[in-house]
Amino acid sequence: MNKYVFQLGKNPLLSLAELQSVLPEDTQFLSLDKDQLVVETEITDPKALLNKLGGTIKIAEIFKTEVRAQDLPELISTMALDLFRDRQDKVRYALTVQNLSGQANNIIKNVLLKTKKTLKSAKLSSRFINNNFQNPTTALLKGENILGKGAEFLAIETKSGWLIGRTIAIQDIDAYSDRDYNRPERDPRLGMLPPKLAQILINLAGRDLSQGVVYDPFCGLGTVLMEAGLMGYNSVGSDLLQENVQKCYKNLEWIFMKQNLSSKFRVFNKDAVRVTKSDIHEPIAAVVSETFLGPPMSVNPPLTKIESVLSQVAYTMNEFLQNISTLLPSGTPIVLTLLAYQHPRQPDHYLTLDAVLAQLDEYGFEQAELLPIELTEDLGITGVDHQQIIYRRPDQVVARAIVKLVKI
Repeated sequence: MNKYVFQLGKNPLLSLAELQSVLPEDTQFLSLDKDQLVVETEITDPKALLNKLGGTIKIAEIFKTEVRAQDLPELISTMALDLFRDRQDKVRYALTVQNLSGQANNIIKNVLLKTKKTLKSAKLSSRFINNNFQNPTTALLKGENILGKGAEFLAIETKSGWLIGRTIAIQDIDAYSDRDYNRPERDPRLGMLPPKLAQILINLAGRDLSQGVVYDPFCGLGTVLMEAGLMGYNSVGSDLLQENVQKCYKNLEWIFMKQNLSSKFRVFNKDAVRVTKSDIHEPIAAVVSETFLGPPMSVNPPLTKIESVLSQVAYTMNEFLQNISTLLPSGTPIVLTLLAYQHPRQPDHYLTLDAVLAQLDEYGFEQAELLPIELTEDLGITGVDHQQIIYRRPDQVVARAIVKLVKI
């Protein structure tokens, strides 16, 4: 097995939970420093893996560990020479420095200039793309086609020295933007589940969902079903509103034709608390859904309003869980986003549907760990909720509490 570093997204714990669900079971999780996760595993197709991960920005293969800072220019320039030695065209390269406690400019400058000098001495034409000796953005790396026409080198400061690696896959931000903003039907009133988050939810359900369908009982505009289709899974969706079903179908038809997908989908109009087995037809491999997140709000509500809304939503969720339990065989996973609000007087505390989660056994469910205790202990992570992860954008009033349930 080889060592790799995964650059995690804006919610590293959620990204970690996703990777723990997707990577091979014998993967060794070695360290997590800020948003840099180091693992030892086998990766056969880095690009395909990254395309299905909603919470990872970049994957790099590690070539050297415990390196001294003063040795970085020589080692990286030698790596570049070995990599580009037989190239005839002008090569592009970049350097990203992570986790440095101080300014990275001097290290970046020294490495880039040393690399250019080394390549020039070998009569190789080259150009580095770091602007003003800053770390390159993901957009710049993609725009320069750095993996196709050159390489990005990675240097990460750790407690035991520096790691040196080379990027092998970069998140396709344009593809996400296309299916988020260019799909035929959009409606901000419905909450607009981000495609990346939909991918994460599906991945949290399990490594292989091919023996059945991914079912979304609150399908809305179809984001979960779109991402399931792109992953190669068959899917079924339903929604209370016929208008949503029609919009969902248009979006699914658009992405399936655009990507020439071979998986299948079906959507129908029905209240999630009244769906029966005859409505689904196929075995359900997993239920994955963004549930009702309450009425739209533009300002933070007072505590009394939060409690009122949570109480109303809890009633619907209890009905839903009671009904969906009758449709599922034991062991079936359910991954949901539940309504949550930041506490008005305690910013680090979130109010969510605790009353619903407290009576799961009445409906035949148990709450699973999203972050196994052994994993967090191995990585030295403390003070986390192992069964619930909060997802919230800074500009949003409503938050999402992500949970995984299992039918027992």
